[in-house]
Amino acid sequence: VKRTFGLEDQKKIFLALEFAREQHAGQRRDEGTLFLIHPIRVAITLLTIVGTWDADIVVSALLHDVLEDCAVPRVKIRKLFGKRVSKFVCALTQKHGKKESDKEKEKEKIKKLLQLGQQSLEVGLIKCADFLDNIRCAADISVYSPARQKFPRWNREFRQAVQVAKSIHPVLYQEMKKDLRVFELKRLARGVIRIGR
Repeated sequence: VKRTFGLEDQKKIFLALEFAREQHAGQRRDEGTLFLIHPIRVAITLLTIVGTWDADIVVSALLHDVLEDCAVPRVKIRKLFGKRVSKFVCALTQKHGKKESDKEKEKEKIKKLLQLGQQSLEVGLIKCADFLDNIRCAADISVYSPARQKFPRWNREFRQAVQVAKSIHPVLYQEMKKDLRVFELKRLARGVIRIGR
């Protein structure tokens, strides 16, 4: 970050990192890691694979789950990080019903994915980097984890995300396609091991 961005952009990025750390405190992901690691990896993907020089993309990547998972008001994001970041984060936020079934969640996620083509390129890049990290993490979830019940739904969502990525960024698309194959092969191998026991 220090080699790529000026001082003002660095301050904004580090403020977003600290804000995300505070908001996601105590949260864990299905694979067991601290939740904060996920937005950090998404930001790193955008810096390394995409090669972005846009601080607002990095900031939005770090904050992409705070509205959805931490009940942070949109106005707070706008006040702290500006209108552009607020717009990106809102576009990346999934709206959930109070008692949403897995089927309804999947339907809403696919709908949101299909709308990516109507969003800005920046939003598309962040969402693809988000899905890439989700695919990689899902591949490492134990077959004995309760989260394994989500595997079929995730697989359908991941397949749709890979197709969407094709028109957004060629390298992200190839990475997602490759890692989806790894996820499917690991899932198959773990299923065989589980049946054998």
